[in-house]
Amino acid sequence: MNRALASLLSLLIVTPASSQVISVRLPAAGGAPTIVPATPALIGAPSIPTLSPLSLTPALLSPSIALTPINALVPAALNPLPSPVSAAAPAALRAAKTLSGTLSAAASEGRSQAPALNAAFDGLKAASTPDAVSVPAAPAPDSFVLEARRRFAALRRSETTGQARPEGAIPSDEDLYGRMDRLPSTNPERARFMIDLFKLGGATDADIVLQDAGRGRNNIIVTKKGRTDRVIVIGGHYDKVSVGLGKIDNGTGATMVANLYQAMNGVETDATLVFIAFAREEEGLYGSQTYVRSLDKTKRAKIDAMINLDTLAVDGTFSWKNNSTRALLDRMAQVSRESGHAMKEAYLNGGDADSSTFRDAGIPAVTMYGASQDVIFDVIHNENDTMAAFSLAHYKNAYLLVLEAIKSLDRAPLGPVGRRDI
Repeated sequence: MNRALASLLSLLIVTPASSQVISVRLPAAGGAPTIVPATPALIGAPSIPTLSPLSLTPALLSPSIALTPINALVPAALNPLPSPVSAAAPAALRAAKTLSGTLSAAASEGRSQAPALNAAFDGLKAASTPDAVSVPAAPAPDSFVLEARRRFAALRRSETTGQARPEGAIPSDEDLYGRMDRLPSTNPERARFMIDLFKLGGATDADIVLQDAGRGRNNIIVTKKGRTDRVIVIGGHYDKVSVGLGKIDNGTGATMVANLYQAMNGVETDATLVFIAFAREEEGLYGSQTYVRSLDKTKRAKIDAMINLDTLAVDGTFSWKNNSTRALLDRMAQVSRESGHAMKEAYLNGGDADSSTFRDAGIPAVTMYGASQDVIFDVIHNENDTMAAFSLAHYKNAYLLVLEAIKSLDRAPLGPVGRRDI
């Protein structure tokens, strides 16, 4: 969640007259703010980002960041202890930065990326990416393979015995907790971790697309095709601020995006579902802005709704009343009543979230969060953002609520209600 001015040392301002970007640096204590020009990289409209199908590389599959079987990670009592930073983190960081650098360089060379992104807006039409940047494939480590096999063993058994196929593969409580507990504490490692989570949910290399969001960071996009090209976007940012472990803000939202993909992957839907782990939210919503700006007017009009997940699982499940579209707030309340999964509509002042990007573009959006006004700023953007603040019960409630909301929006489109001209 992007914090209010009180929590920032600097902010960016775009002057409406000239679209000039300036940086306002606030003094540590007292005194007047200093206005300086922003870096050239932040000025002007962003270039069209590079998208590519993803293949794994050996360097990025370091044991320090690869997933391991959950039963080896979670104590029987689900004792919420924060994960230590791996000693191998520097090597993993260098590897992740090398991948991001390659993709960013491709963007500057103007390589084609449109087909991979456009596939989300073409219903069941297959995508082709002849000029996209690709990374050589490599076998996954044993730990990854073992968990993937375990996750889908029940599906294979049901198919061979002629039983009805379950509706998706919902992660167990141990999975939900373990994935949160293993979430790394650096942004490059978190990107790698999110890719692995999507693969655990059934995504192939070709399903996973990276979109250059600038400064060597990438949005991670996975599309589940529907019968039509009506689109529902489910998103949450994976980046964190430098202080704290970033478990709540926004490990909760990012991992939930991948967990929801796992539940919906393979399920027949009318709508096409686009799952996005956004980069650079904490810097000023740059990841979501990059995605929305890469879509023309026709594609934006095909997005029926956007559900944003940010800062969940502390002391409840809330819909952000003053940062969401009224029609989506009403739909979430209806789903809560019908499903029995608790939710409260609430005001939250002093922050921003990626739902703003979509709403500014005329696309209905709602942010779901899980820390009340009384506690949120005691938890996020400081050293208290650890697993000690995480509530599995509230996480699971929000997860099941949003899952039912996706199904509701698939069955009954939101339509033009709450949509501004785009």
